Amino acid sequence: MKIALAQLNLVVGDLRNNRRRIMEYVEMAKEQDCRLVVFPEMAITGYPARDLLTRKGFVRAAAKLLEALIEDVRGISVIVGGIESLPHGHGPGHFLYNSAFFLDGQGQVRAWHKQNLAEGDLLDEARYFRPGKMGDCVELDGLSIGITIGEDLGMGMAQAQVEAGADLLINIGSFPYFFDQEAVTQETLSHIAHGVERPVIWVNQVGANDEAIFAGQSLVVDVEGNIAARARPFQEELLVVELEGGYWQGAMPPVTTNSIAMLHDALVMGIRDYMQKSGFEDVVLGLSGGLDSAVVACLAVEALGPQRVHGVSLPSPYSSSGSITDARALADNLGCDFQIIPISDTLASVKETLADCFIDVSLDITEENIQARLRGLLWMVLSNKYGWLLLNASNKSELATGYTTLYGDMCGGLAVLSDVYKSDVYRLADWINRDREIIPQATLTKPPSAELRPDQQDTDSLPPYGILDGILRLFIEEGKSKEEVKEAGYPEETIDYVLKLLLGTEYKRRQAAPGLRVTKRGFGSGWRMPLVSSHDWLWHDDSDADES
Repeated sequence: MKIALAQLNLVVGDLRNNRRRIMEYVEMAKEQDCRLVVFPEMAITGYPARDLLTRKGFVRAAAKLLEALIEDVRGISVIVGGIESLPHGHGPGHFLYNSAFFLDGQGQVRAWHKQNLAEGDLLDEARYFRPGKMGDCVELDGLSIGITIGEDLGMGMAQAQVEAGADLLINIGSFPYFFDQEAVTQETLSHIAHGVERPVIWVNQVGANDEAIFAGQSLVVDVEGNIAARARPFQEELLVVELEGGYWQGAMPPVTTNSIAMLHDALVMGIRDYMQKSGFEDVVLGLSGGLDSAVVACLAVEALGPQRVHGVSLPSPYSSSGSITDARALADNLGCDFQIIPISDTLASVKETLADCFIDVSLDITEENIQARLRGLLWMVLSNKYGWLLLNASNKSELATGYTTLYGDMCGGLAVLSDVYKSDVYRLADWINRDREIIPQATLTKPPSAELRPDQQDTDSLPPYGILDGILRLFIEEGKSKEEVKEAGYPEETIDYVLKLLLGTEYKRRQAAPGLRVTKRGFGSGWRMPLVSSHDWLWHDDSDADES
């Protein structure tokens, strides 16, 4: 039997266009003599649809689209993800289910409902959906198929389906990308297939929707856990495979993808999809001669082309001549637009305006931040005047510690590096320069600096990034307590300092630009720490120990 895996990049809420794209791939699969074509989780609505799911009109429109697909599909069977609203049987009202639909190509449909709702920080399915129950297998040309959705993928469910007679296991998913995800997913699928001795198909969404990035890389696994076929990362694809006697025809080696290359491609797709799906054409960003803005500029040019990227340098009295030279060299290497707008006179004017207010107070960080806020003002003016989306270059290390200026360098419509630690920004830069020097060597080797006061360096305010990022990873992404971080070898005084910064700058992150998610735990919609709290992370152990 020939089966097609339709790895699509769909737009959330664009029901008509989603229907058209689904039918395009159905016809493509028919042209290749496939008996079944499989689409990702919630392909009908786009994923994640979030609070669109609370709108009755949207739910009704999605139901009508499904009805249209049932009529449209002929001569081939289809598995496609969507939503189903059913009366709950206890008075008025309905339950909403994250569903997989099997269209038999003859006008009939069956539905399966997701049981294990996604509870990650980025996806909150329990807010919208009712958990379902295990459904029966479906028969196609004498083959019994067990169908699951997203997080229902697991050994327990697979064993239950095999006991129910499944010859083939198919999971439709929309799993957000995170750093090193490809190896984790492959290991999980291989373990399941080998454990139940059944072939497995996993179809994953591709594309970026808001913060969420989906890598695709749909997989076909044989009964021994070997990868028989793999779709490309970060690209749409119709992958056709053939099952014969319980075995796939063909085989592939295990994934050996470079994780930094994957991170690079994820961010490029994140920029491109955000622009295309929200209707922007050009971007503007500040080019300071520093590493973060250089990497963002390279990613933007890769995503959009140099003619749609506009770099602006806004030197102040504390900007080094080398920073301007490095910014210009980068723009020349990329072939993108570059202009210089000095802010020294404007800065002097603002200070003069405030002179009477600052008579009895000494200079401090306030004067430094005036420069950053002037830059934010001018970037936004250009964005407003020309319709350019302002790309923010603040990295995760800076956002975690508050080492960034609210209403200044935090301005932007999309924060490209907000989930990338500074140490990984360096690794991205090395990858960008793998074939030739695009980011000037001086940018890579000079000490990081905000250049808001004479001879300023990041290490004046922060631990070295190698230490800082290690502490932040353990605390943010792995949920370790202070004591556990200390046991990992980090000095207690440094841990206390870092956590105090993290706690004290939550109000900044709440007002930050939306960012692209590339780790298991990032800031943004999935980070829900209270602004006001009496819990002291420095003295309370967050481990799972019994506190009774």
